[in-house]
Amino acid sequence: MTSSARGREAGGLLLGMAAVLAWASSASGVLWIGRQLGAWQYLAIGNGIGCLGQIAVYGMLGRGPRELFRLPPRLWAVALLGFVFYSACYASGLLAAATDAQAVGVGLMNHLWPVLTVGFSLLLVPDSRWSARLGLALGLSLAGLAVANWREIAAAGAGGAALPYALGGLAGISWALYSALIARWRGWGHRYATAPAGFLMVSAMGAAVCLLNGEWRPVHAGVWLALLYQGLIPNAAGYLLWELALHRAPATSLGLMASVTPVLSTLCLLGLFALTGQSGRLPAQWGALLLGAALVASAAVLVSIPSRWGRRLRVAPATVKDEATP
Repeated sequence: MTSSARGREAGGLLLGMAAVLAWASSASGVLWIGRQLGAWQYLAIGNGIGCLGQIAVYGMLGRGPRELFRLPPRLWAVALLGFVFYSACYASGLLAAATDAQAVGVGLMNHLWPVLTVGFSLLLVPDSRWSARLGLALGLSLAGLAVANWREIAAAGAGGAALPYALGGLAGISWALYSALIARWRGWGHRYATAPAGFLMVSAMGAAVCLLNGEWRPVHAGVWLALLYQGLIPNAAGYLLWELALHRAPATSLGLMASVTPVLSTLCLLGLFALTGQSGRLPAQWGALLLGAALVASAAVLVSIPSRWGRRLRVAPATVKDEATP
């Protein structure tokens, strides 16, 4: 590898690390802002800011709004799945959680997407094949969810306690399916970016629901600061940095880096709960929550590393945002 290639790859890994750090606080931001404004108003404003942020950056890179929103119909449909359906399920699931511990469990359900992406790729991406390692990764993911959530599930009554978990699972499934479809059509990856269109559709959906239901609330200064951070850092910057990283560094290396996201996200949530949570302290089972997050992260590692024969799956966790921005 030449020195210029090594420098390019090192730069890509740094960009990927910045994206992962930006995403680590995403669930905490969604939960805190959503508890102030509701899910739909958060989606309207936070994703609107993300859309404007991406338009501004792409403009500096020489790509105007007309180019960004001129997508093939197929990509509009995929963005509807990967952004609109995903965002609605994820935010609603987090905010429907009855306890702080359950909110962590919902976040971990969403973080099944790396393993599920590889599973969907078996059906959708040519040359992707089942392996014992993928089976082990699925087992580790399920074990992580069981370890993190068994107390909440055991203590829950029959009245709708499963809904937040179902929404978190649907979020992970939809993002994984989106990712596999983007990997199948990766030839479009360098010509189109679906994130600006996706953020725009999510924002429009959230605003429409708020206006129809009369749920628009006043936004105070502290909440505006949180919205600006959420819209510009995890949304606009995180997705864009990941896309740039994928153009420079191997997807498998980035996938290994991104596998720490469930643990970092859980740590951020526990910090949020210690400061502002419903009980003013950490959930009693915080150790089990971290262990569950570590097991889910280890599953992501398994599907990120190359096989011992040197052949890589065409889809790894990192490709999840291959075209959306990343």
